[in-house]
Amino acid sequence: MDTTTVLEIIKMIDVAHTNLDEHLNEQTTNADKEYLLGGMHQLSALQQHLQSFIEGQLNAEENQTEQ
Repeated sequence: MDTTTVLEIIKMIDVAHTNLDEHLNEQTTNADKEYLLGGMHQLSALQQHLQSFIEGQLNAEENQTEQ
């Protein structure tokens, strides 16, 4: 997967996270809030994983140009 695609996916995750956050404020039951918080947590974990991929790609390119 190329970095441009991964960056677009990260942007989409940002939008989804923001939408869940907005819905979180509208929910009244604890079960609904817990469900949304779980989704937000999973999106954040995926986003961090993808960001690590981007950083790894950048490090690999930097190492390649140093040689």
